[in-house]
Amino acid sequence: MTLRTSTALSRLGEQWGAATRLVCFPHSGGTPAMFRGWTAGLAPDIEVWGVTLPGRAARAGEPFAREWAPLVAQVTEAVLEEVRPPVVLFGHSLGGLLAYEVARAMNRAGEPPAHLVVSARAVPLTPYPLTLPDGDMELMEAVDRIYNGVPDSVRRSPDMVRHFAPILRADLELAIAYAFRPGPPLPCPITALGGVDDPNVAVGELSGWSRYTSADFAWRSFPGGHFYLGGAQDEVLETIWRRITQGVLS
Repeated sequence: MTLRTSTALSRLGEQWGAATRLVCFPHSGGTPAMFRGWTAGLAPDIEVWGVTLPGRAARAGEPFAREWAPLVAQVTEAVLEEVRPPVVLFGHSLGGLLAYEVARAMNRAGEPPAHLVVSARAVPLTPYPLTLPDGDMELMEAVDRIYNGVPDSVRRSPDMVRHFAPILRADLELAIAYAFRPGPPLPCPITALGGVDDPNVAVGELSGWSRYTSADFAWRSFPGGHFYLGGAQDEVLETIWRRITQGVLS
């Protein structure tokens, strides 16, 4: 059961006795639905929340986010107001970058997260690797070629392409527009996760996230490509659970 609070946040199943809340940021074009299966895997110690960006799912009537500052401010405000600490942030791909910026904003507000987990994302200084083609089908094909992440059922359906392409394009334009602003390292631990066959985030690049924290750092890779989370879900959740609850990798 998904319990909605604000339009930006969804609580993906209640765990009243949980010691920690995990706020999850999806990849470009994604929704919190990708994390719904995590609730059972992390219960009862960790309660799972999901972030919904404007222009999709429950926020389908809102304009897409075009600028980083207001988006980060909105999500940060929602997390600080609605999610009881300690809070851990998890983000995959574009979501990893957004989670990092929200973590920085929380820190500036004097309430840093307890932990940041970034997935399938190189360090913030790394430029986005894809030039976006003009056509919707060309966009889908380019994204699938780079990330192997567009299902055949979507690419073969003109209606689905018309639905998903604007969402995907808006998120990718947001990723391209990102400009890193130097600042102090986060005071919370960072864990970086990735797929060994991800062509865009080499395994060695994950270790670069160590420069963005003054606390503990660890990284781990799993079998699979950019979307390794699906095939390695049990191992990923075990790793996240151990890092959050015990401070070690599985």
